[in-house]
Amino acid sequence: MAQQGHPTLPSVLPSAPALQDVDTTPEQVSGGHARVTNPTDTPVFICAMQNCYRLFPSRDRVLQHRKREHDSDDQEDIITWNE
Repeated sequence: MAQQGHPTLPSVLPSAPALQDVDTTPEQVSGGHARVTNPTDTPVFICAMQNCYRLFPSRDRVLQHRKREHDSDDQEDIITWNE
């Protein structure tokens, strides 16, 4: 992903097996636990290093993740709508 400007997500992300939710009841689903949001209300930062694509609530959390998981201080390849 060595592009100029902001990195972009690939058209297809790696798949992972789905797990069946055996705890949530139909009443909980219909009770509404979601709300409509926008980029200013919901910060999202994505680590795009080495096809990682993990989501984080702040740039600081991405950088902590990179130090721990990727052994890197690199601040490039972060995808976000908040900056």
